Amino acid sequence: MSDLNPLFRPRSVALIGASSDPKKYGYWTAKGLIDSQFTGDLYFISRTAAADILGQKPYASISDVPGSVDLAILGISPKYILPVIQECADKGVKAVVVVATGFGETGPEGKALEQKMIAIAQKTGMRIMGPNCMGIFSSPVNLNASTIDLDDGHMGLVLQSGNFGIDINFNAKTRGLGYSGWASIGNQADLRFADFVEYLGQDEDTRVVLMYMEGLRVSSVDDGRNFLRKARLTTLQKPVAVIKIGRSKAGARAAASHTGSLAGSENIFDAALNQAGVIRVETPNELLDVGEAFSRCKMPKGNRIAILTDGGGHGVMATDMAENLGLNAAVLSEETQKKLRAILKPHCPIKNPVDLAGTPEGDMWVFDRCAEVLLADPDVDGLVIAGLYGGYCDFSEEFRQLEMDVAKSLADRATKADKPVVMHSMYHAQQPESLVHIMKHGFPVYGSVDAAMRAMGALVGFGARQGKIQEELAAQPPQLPEDRLAQVQIIFDKVRSQNRVNLVETEAREVLRAYGFNLPSHLLATNENEAATLFDELGAKKVVMKIVSPDILHKTDAGGVILNVDSEEKARDAYIQLLSNAKKYDANADIFGVMLTPMLSGGVECIIGSSYDSTFGPAVMFGLGGIFVEVLKDVSFRVAPVNGPEAKRMISEINAYPLLTGVRGQQGVNLSALENAVSMLSYMVVELSDVAEVDLNPVFATEDGVDVVDARIVLHPVNK
Repeated sequence: MSDLNPLFRPRSVALIGASSDPKKYGYWTAKGLIDSQFTGDLYFISRTAAADILGQKPYASISDVPGSVDLAILGISPKYILPVIQECADKGVKAVVVVATGFGETGPEGKALEQKMIAIAQKTGMRIMGPNCMGIFSSPVNLNASTIDLDDGHMGLVLQSGNFGIDINFNAKTRGLGYSGWASIGNQADLRFADFVEYLGQDEDTRVVLMYMEGLRVSSVDDGRNFLRKARLTTLQKPVAVIKIGRSKAGARAAASHTGSLAGSENIFDAALNQAGVIRVETPNELLDVGEAFSRCKMPKGNRIAILTDGGGHGVMATDMAENLGLNAAVLSEETQKKLRAILKPHCPIKNPVDLAGTPEGDMWVFDRCAEVLLADPDVDGLVIAGLYGGYCDFSEEFRQLEMDVAKSLADRATKADKPVVMHSMYHAQQPESLVHIMKHGFPVYGSVDAAMRAMGALVGFGARQGKIQEELAAQPPQLPEDRLAQVQIIFDKVRSQNRVNLVETEAREVLRAYGFNLPSHLLATNENEAATLFDELGAKKVVMKIVSPDILHKTDAGGVILNVDSEEKARDAYIQLLSNAKKYDANADIFGVMLTPMLSGGVECIIGSSYDSTFGPAVMFGLGGIFVEVLKDVSFRVAPVNGPEAKRMISEINAYPLLTGVRGQQGVNLSALENAVSMLSYMVVELSDVAEVDLNPVFATEDGVDVVDARIVLHPVNK
């Protein structure tokens, strides 16, 4: 955490490239530093400026500054960067913000310049934010080293795009929102998202961490995993929400060209954020919806929500949305309903949603009195107010004053309550004074019902996110055989000695068996007569026979699988047929023989697999298997490893989950065994760094347990 103190809590700041020319960046930033009334010492550095920059005497070089410098802002061209970075390092500057473009985002030459800059900084431990960024803001020390007018508040915002920084800030200002810390980190040449999420997670002035992300810059998967670990630890303290762009291939390419970031696999990125408890949103508006809720609301103790509306349609819509957001419409107690009936007219529904149904036109205070009753109900964990509050002022001056008086009381009541309150108003865009007062002094107001309900859903869901993380961290890893590594190393050494990366199925089965997976027995025949003998030796009524070749990964495509072989003679014929099919498929294929294994039937066909993600490393997948996996793509992902609780959530996420629990009188499968298999594979692929891909498909899940029927393992190339 101390690495970012010079950025967010500097005692002294130097602006290198300060200017007296109002048309230049150096002037805009200098003015921002002065206008924000930075609490520490401020120095302007300019080799060409006149004797005065905004009332301050500039220094020709940072080495001329009489005192120490915690933070230097570099508003200079890339061609001057290296000598100035060296001067900063020699001066003992602790952190530098490099604003200029023209580095890693432009290509190899810019990337080389970026690397030289980092190499200089690393010699003294100086940290660098940027390049290609728009500066930094910190409210506790009145620091605004950016060109944007930023307000104080409780949101910590970290972003890569300057334009989005401006966009989000325009929106934030209309809501009266501000920042505890704001950082435009650009290319992440040195300091990266993980550093900022950790710092802001421990910062007492920050209530919610928000990020706009084009990609995690990673030198290795250790960087991606470091972000995941720090984001998860931060979520245990406070909420984190992210916009991650680059979902499409074209968007990913654009992100790469913008900040030199790798977009990574979206499925696995989603999974990683989910594991860390991070809220993923799609738009800047949604990001601020979340930021506003957590900045201004109390945390709910449960998911039982009361809805108060002055229009039945809005109440019904809010109720419909509640279930999809993990919210329950609170069942109001008889006592609460009795109190509401005493307040409202006989025609007003009072069972939740509570519909004022025209009452405010005659008595505006019903909003406040009903809110008081609902917030006092112990069976209510949060309150959503929906409708046209804020628009009554258009009726008359008397209504305007009444609405303002009620707004003050509502804001005060929400502040004193121990439950969250959010409001939807059709008049949000007009910003009437009553809504402005509520937003500044009470609780969030949103312009749509769905935004208000999503905000309440985020508040309620945060506790669940924390609980999932705590449950996963407390869980024990699966029990694995002690001698597994020695057994596997023998197999891998053999594969590597033959310059292969593809394990044949017999080898893959032995690896899995070394890790404790349950597989039916198998034997390898190298000629047709041996196939007949081994059929008898297996002792099964029916067997499956498969071609075994490192050059034929997809055996079915090559005609390399024959089912229901039920005699020695058929085993002999099947062997001959399989070899013939394999040679037709690939005349040069290296064939090790034919594997025989007992036929299994029954149960649900699943797939358990793993892949290697460029950002997060080994990831595990679960889904409906067999022939359905490519068609339905009903799968879930996690970054490996996962313990039982996370494996359980993975399994429950697929659409076909009811097939596993049992439908139409069918017995459900052994979910504990399935969870253990997912967890075992996840630990296996983390432990075996040679492994690039694993496909266990199908895996038969039954009420008795789990059997791996087919297995494929691919190793990384030696030069990975």
